[in-house]
Parts: sequence; C-alpha cells; structure tokens
Amino acid sequence: MTWLFTARERFGPNTHPDGWHGYLDFSGFQHIQELVSADSILCGDVITELVEEDWDHNVHADNRITLFTDFEYLVRRTGVDLSKHNLLGILERPTSENEKPPTDFEHCGFDILDSYDSVSVLTNCGKHPGIVDPQEVNQFGLLSDLERANTIAAQIRTAFPDENHCRDCRVWSIARYMTCN
Repeated sequence: MTWLFTARERFGPNTHPDGWHGYLDFSGFQHIQELVSADSILCGDVITELVEEDWDHNVHADNRITLFTDFEYLVRRTGVDLSKHNLLGILERPTSENEKPPTDFEHCGFDILDSYDSVSVLTNCGKHPGIVDPQEVNQFGLLSDLERANTIAAQIRTAFPDENHCRDCRVWSIARYMTCN
C-alpha cells in the first residue's frame, strides 16, 4: 500500500468556534480536542480548483483528485499554514498497526471513510449506538486500534447495506505532518 497526501482545513474549537460545540453535540464526541480527518465536509480540501500540473501528481479517480502521491509537490502547491490546515498522510485499508507513516508525520489514528472516499462514517454520519461508543475515539476523533476500526466498519456495512455511504466504507490510517521546513 502507498501513502497518499492531502491538505485539509483544520476543524476544532480554535478554527471553527461557532460550529465546534454544535458538532460535539451532533457527534457525541465531547472529549475530542480537534477532528483530524480526510472528511471533505468537516475538514474541507485546501485545494478547491486543480491546475494543469496537479494531474502529474494526483490520484486519477473519482473523489480522489485532491489526494496526491508527491508530498513535496503538495507542500509547494498549497503553501499551507499549519495553524489553519493539516497536511495528512493517509493509507487505505492498512493491514497492520505497524505500517509507519512517512518521516515527520505523526500517526493520529484510524478513520472510516464512506464508499465515495469523501465523508467519515465514523465522525460525520450521525451516531451509531450499539456499534461505536463515543468514548472509543481518541482526542482527534479517530480510533486508535486497527482491529476495532475494521470491526466497526464491518458492523456499519452490515447494519446499513442500503445506505450508499456505508455499503463499502473502508478503514484509512491517518497521519499528520508535524513540521514545515
């Protein structure tokens, strides 16, 4: 598996003070400090319009065009401000908790993205009583245990087979870039 990279808006009490408390009430995740996710609704893409050169570095697939294979290009392209943005390394369907993120990235946890690779069914599709306890997510709104993340994803797929977002939801490993040179 290959790590992909994306630049996302930060979502937390400092960056979205008006919506943060409403989100905590909606999600039930009262203890999280910031949501670190590839969810494109809550943590919007920094790149909103592609330029010609992006096509030499991005993933050519529906809902993945703001995922990049070249981290250095993404940094140059976005000029991110880490106080407002997260540079994420994401890995689809990790097979082991030992799959280390790239250098200078901190592993934050595991997310469950929908069938379209764009919305977190863990943190942005409402509560899933009997499947996931809000206390199971860490301070970033992610699961810390891969086996548990895979179990929850399977339970969501089984419980909601007719729901487009849930029928093929998948676990992704999420890591955050910690320094800018």
